[in-house]
Amino acid sequence: MVVIGLGSPFLSDDSIGPRVVRRLGEQGLSGVRLVEAHAGGLLLLEELQGVQRAVIIDALLDERKTVGEIYLASLDGTTRNASCGHDCSLPETLAIGRALGMELPEDRNIHLVAIVARDVATFSEQLTPAVEAALDDACDLVWRLLEPIQGEGSRCHDFVLHKDTIAL
Repeated sequence: MVVIGLGSPFLSDDSIGPRVVRRLGEQGLSGVRLVEAHAGGLLLLEELQGVQRAVIIDALLDERKTVGEIYLASLDGTTRNASCGHDCSLPETLAIGRALGMELPEDRNIHLVAIVARDVATFSEQLTPAVEAALDDACDLVWRLLEPIQGEGSRCHDFVLHKDTIAL
Protein backbone atom coordinates (compact mmCIF):
# COMPACT_ATOMS: atom_id res chain seq x y z
CA MET A 1 0.00 0.00 0.00
CA VAL A 2 1.26 3.46 -0.88
CA VAL A 3 -0.15 6.89 -0.04
CA ILE A 4 1.17 9.60 -2.36
CA GLY A 5 0.79 13.29 -1.59
CA LEU A 6 1.24 15.30 -4.79
CA GLY A 7 2.27 18.93 -4.81
CA SER A 8 4.93 21.48 -4.12
CA PRO A 9 5.52 22.32 -0.46
CA PHE A 10 6.33 25.89 -1.53
CA LEU A 11 3.18 26.75 -3.51
CA SER A 12 0.46 27.54 -0.98
CA ASP A 13 -2.53 25.17 -1.43
CA ASP A 14 -0.59 22.94 -3.83
CA SER A 15 1.13 21.60 -0.70
CA ILE A 16 -2.03 19.95 0.68
CA GLY A 17 -1.05 16.47 -0.61
CA PRO A 18 2.40 16.47 1.02
CA ARG A 19 0.93 17.95 4.21
CA VAL A 20 -1.59 15.12 4.49
CA VAL A 21 1.23 12.59 4.04
CA ARG A 22 3.35 14.30 6.72
CA ARG A 23 0.43 14.33 9.15
CA LEU A 24 -0.24 10.64 8.51
CA GLY A 25 3.45 9.94 9.10
CA GLU A 26 2.99 11.16 12.66
CA GLN A 27 0.35 8.42 13.24
CA GLY A 28 2.73 5.47 13.26
CA LEU A 29 1.16 3.63 10.33
CA SER A 30 2.28 0.10 9.58
CA GLY A 31 2.24 -1.60 6.20
CA VAL A 32 1.89 1.72 4.38
CA ARG A 33 4.57 3.57 2.43
CA LEU A 34 4.10 7.34 2.56
CA VAL A 35 5.46 9.37 -0.36
CA GLU A 36 5.70 13.09 -1.03
CA ALA A 37 5.77 13.57 -4.80
CA HIS A 38 6.34 16.98 -6.27
CA ALA A 39 5.30 15.89 -9.77
CA GLY A 40 2.81 13.38 -11.09
CA GLY A 41 2.35 11.73 -14.45
CA LEU A 42 5.02 9.25 -15.49
CA LEU A 43 7.03 9.91 -12.34
CA LEU A 44 4.28 8.14 -10.37
CA LEU A 45 5.07 4.82 -12.03
CA GLU A 46 8.07 4.26 -9.78
CA GLU A 47 5.94 4.86 -6.67
CA LEU A 48 3.08 2.63 -7.88
CA GLN A 49 5.31 -0.24 -9.02
CA GLY A 50 4.71 -3.41 -7.03
CA VAL A 51 1.87 -2.18 -4.78
CA GLN A 52 -1.65 -3.59 -4.62
CA ARG A 53 -3.42 -0.42 -3.41
CA ALA A 54 -2.76 3.30 -3.68
CA VAL A 55 -4.20 6.58 -2.45
CA ILE A 56 -3.20 9.74 -4.30
CA ILE A 57 -3.88 13.12 -2.67
CA ASP A 58 -3.73 16.37 -4.61
CA ALA A 59 -5.08 19.90 -4.79
CA LEU A 60 -7.98 20.47 -7.17
CA LEU A 61 -8.62 23.77 -8.92
CA ASP A 62 -12.27 24.04 -9.90
CA GLU A 63 -14.07 27.38 -9.65
CA ARG A 64 -17.42 25.57 -9.63
CA LYS A 65 -16.60 23.90 -6.33
CA THR A 66 -16.19 25.36 -2.84
CA VAL A 67 -12.62 25.82 -1.62
CA GLY A 68 -11.83 23.27 1.08
CA GLU A 69 -14.30 20.63 -0.11
CA ILE A 70 -12.91 17.11 -0.27
CA TYR A 71 -13.65 14.77 -3.15
CA LEU A 72 -13.05 11.04 -3.33
CA ALA A 73 -12.94 9.15 -6.60
CA SER A 74 -11.58 5.92 -7.96
CA LEU A 75 -10.48 4.93 -11.44
CA ASP A 76 -13.00 2.12 -11.84
CA GLY A 77 -15.09 4.02 -14.36
CA THR A 78 -16.22 6.96 -12.26
CA THR A 79 -13.12 8.97 -13.13
CA ARG A 80 -12.28 8.00 -16.68
CA ASN A 81 -11.31 11.61 -17.29
CA ALA A 82 -9.25 12.03 -14.12
CA SER A 83 -5.90 13.42 -15.09
CA CYS A 84 -2.81 14.69 -13.44
CA GLY A 85 -2.07 18.07 -14.95
CA HIS A 86 1.58 17.82 -13.98
CA ASP A 87 2.50 15.58 -16.93
CA CYS A 88 0.18 13.07 -18.62
CA SER A 89 -3.08 11.82 -17.22
CA LEU A 90 -3.13 9.16 -14.53
CA PRO A 91 -5.01 6.69 -16.76
CA GLU A 92 -2.45 7.31 -19.54
CA THR A 93 0.38 6.82 -17.07
CA LEU A 94 -1.08 3.52 -15.88
CA ALA A 95 -1.64 2.35 -19.46
CA ILE A 96 1.98 3.10 -20.36
CA GLY A 97 3.26 1.31 -17.26
CA ARG A 98 1.10 -1.74 -17.91
CA ALA A 99 2.21 -1.80 -21.56
CA LEU A 100 5.79 -1.89 -20.28
CA GLY A 101 4.91 -4.89 -18.13
CA MET A 102 5.05 -3.08 -14.78
CA GLU A 103 3.18 -4.56 -11.83
CA LEU A 104 0.71 -1.78 -10.95
CA PRO A 105 -2.43 -1.68 -8.81
CA GLU A 106 -5.73 -2.39 -10.53
CA ASP A 107 -7.78 0.73 -11.26
CA ARG A 108 -10.36 -0.25 -8.63
CA ASN A 109 -7.60 -0.21 -6.00
CA ILE A 110 -6.49 3.36 -6.69
CA HIS A 111 -8.30 6.11 -4.81
CA LEU A 112 -7.98 9.81 -5.57
CA VAL A 113 -8.49 12.33 -2.77
CA ALA A 114 -8.77 15.91 -4.00
CA ILE A 115 -9.06 19.01 -1.86
CA VAL A 116 -10.47 22.04 -3.66
CA ALA A 117 -7.79 24.74 -3.61
CA ARG A 118 -7.83 28.49 -3.98
CA ASP A 119 -4.18 29.29 -4.71
CA VAL A 120 -1.59 26.90 -6.14
CA ALA A 121 0.66 29.56 -7.65
CA THR A 122 1.80 31.80 -4.79
CA PHE A 123 5.18 31.00 -3.28
CA SER A 124 4.20 30.37 0.32
CA GLU A 125 4.43 27.58 2.85
CA GLN A 126 1.00 28.55 4.20
CA LEU A 127 -2.28 27.05 3.07
CA THR A 128 -5.20 29.38 2.49
CA PRO A 129 -7.63 29.29 5.47
CA ALA A 130 -10.31 27.06 3.89
CA VAL A 131 -7.75 24.51 2.72
CA GLU A 132 -6.00 24.59 6.11
CA ALA A 133 -9.39 23.88 7.71
CA ALA A 134 -9.80 20.82 5.45
CA LEU A 135 -6.45 19.26 6.39
CA ASP A 136 -7.74 17.19 9.32
CA ASP A 137 -10.74 15.93 7.35
CA ALA A 138 -8.49 14.96 4.43
CA CYS A 139 -6.26 13.01 6.82
CA ASP A 140 -9.30 11.33 8.33
CA LEU A 141 -10.57 10.31 4.90
CA VAL A 142 -7.23 8.75 3.99
CA TRP A 143 -7.19 6.98 7.37
CA ARG A 144 -10.62 5.51 6.55
CA LEU A 145 -9.24 4.23 3.27
CA LEU A 146 -6.41 2.61 5.24
CA GLU A 147 -8.68 0.94 7.82
CA PRO A 148 -8.49 -2.49 6.16
CA ILE A 149 -4.73 -2.36 6.84
CA GLN A 150 -4.67 -0.40 10.11
CA GLY A 151 -7.78 -1.96 11.70
CA GLU A 152 -10.83 -0.35 13.22
CA GLY A 153 -10.67 2.46 15.72
CA SER A 154 -9.29 5.17 13.47
CA ARG A 155 -9.12 8.78 14.49
CA CYS A 156 -11.93 9.66 12.09
CA HIS A 157 -14.92 11.83 12.64
CA ASP A 158 -17.90 12.53 10.43
CA PHE A 159 -17.61 15.17 7.72
CA VAL A 160 -19.15 15.96 4.36
CA LEU A 161 -17.51 13.98 1.62
CA HIS A 162 -18.27 14.48 -2.02
CA LYS A 163 -18.02 11.55 -4.41
CA ASP A 164 -17.65 12.98 -7.84
CA THR A 165 -15.85 12.75 -11.11
CA ILE A 166 -12.79 14.88 -10.62
CA ALA A 167 -9.94 16.04 -12.77
CA LEU A 168 -6.69 15.96 -10.85
